[in-house]
Amino acid sequence: MSVTNRLMVLAVMGCGGSGTTHVATPTETRVVIHATQPPVIAPLEKPATATPATPTTTTVRFLTNTVLRKEPRANAAKVGIIRKDARAAQRTTAIADGCKDDRWIQIVPRGWACESAIEVSSEQPTTGASVTLDAIDDGEPVPGVYGRVRGADVSTSVRAAAVVTIDGARYWRTSGGALIPAAAIVQFSPSKFRGIALDKTTSMPAWVRGRSDSRKSVRTYEAPRGKIAGELAPRTIVHVLEESADGVFVRVADDVWVARKDLRVASRTTPPVGTGPTEKWFDVDRDEQVLVAYEGDQPVYATMVSTGKWGHATPTVITRVSSKLLTASMNNDRGDEQYAVADVPWTMYYDNSYALHTSYWHDGFGGPRSHGCVNLAPRDARLLYQWSSPDVPPGWIAVYGDQDNPGSLVRVRSRSMPEPKFRGYAKALRDRDRNVAATTN
Repeated sequence: MSVTNRLMVLAVMGCGGSGTTHVATPTETRVVIHATQPPVIAPLEKPATATPATPTTTTVRFLTNTVLRKEPRANAAKVGIIRKDARAAQRTTAIADGCKDDRWIQIVPRGWACESAIEVSSEQPTTGASVTLDAIDDGEPVPGVYGRVRGADVSTSVRAAAVVTIDGARYWRTSGGALIPAAAIVQFSPSKFRGIALDKTTSMPAWVRGRSDSRKSVRTYEAPRGKIAGELAPRTIVHVLEESADGVFVRVADDVWVARKDLRVASRTTPPVGTGPTEKWFDVDRDEQVLVAYEGDQPVYATMVSTGKWGHATPTVITRVSSKLLTASMNNDRGDEQYAVADVPWTMYYDNSYALHTSYWHDGFGGPRSHGCVNLAPRDARLLYQWSSPDVPPGWIAVYGDQDNPGSLVRVRSRSMPEPKFRGYAKALRDRDRNVAATTN
């Protein structure tokens, strides 16, 4: 059987592609001889201590991955998905259609599920570790081991649930359940790059990234077009202090000038109309290939990204995060660049099939590389997933934003389109606020 025939077909959605999105969950491996590191998909959570719940609080444990509804109705909007074995405090109960003979159970902080999906637990609710944007992260960039399948008809990336030996030959058992010869897989080494946390005392950063070759050091000069002074290594963080009259060079230290084209510069900008004073939002500069995270008008994090390459430009838009998936698989079955990418961690969809998400398969941040999505280095994706709205309660593997619980604003802009149009429920929220303001006045 060929490698291609061994692959399980993934029916999912890629950047600007077609299909449906699902949350990938690991397939159980029953015969394991050589196991990889277990693919822990929720590394930010810490187990709750096994102490009895307080008498006034009922804790429930979920028996399977469960969709949580906004109201106690089977056709109510989804607010999220909670994973199997996660525990939550019970808030109240209701009797309504859609749960057969069971009650609906409302949990803390939100969401309704059928009683058949849970059981009462003597343990405390699942807790989550607090995360700050300046946290030191020395762990592995992504949970689990990933690789690219050689010789497949479609560019295919997979995650190992385990490595098994059959008749003396080693195989990857993928998270999708397929068995693929280990020799047919090139293992990825995910990027360890990450951005920088900012505060009111921090100048906006710039990264050294040579225009002709991003992997090489760039020259520095004593003055614009002056004598060569030295070199700066790729990804060195500098601060632009001055610009030459013609804009071709910038000064980054005393008597140290660099060609402007050899930098990726994060610039401070004003929030979209209607942004709250402490509201969390993203600004993506498509020309600089830089993302800045803000709280109101204060930048709090900056990093390099990869937006869409030629022919797959990331649309300029102002919209909001509509869903956050702890792990999602993506594919594109159209055109000459077909692909299937398994278990992309920390994915935030904001404009139909366009998303901010981890890229574990390349390290080219600061230059266009994607099929339209905004690629983040794994450590950046992890931090920003936890920081942004809507919040992800402990134990949840997906969360959905709407007008009642909105996701963070996402603005993708360019020199040719500095003020993009609002779209999706970001537009609906803006229009609602305008109407309220007009009525009040």
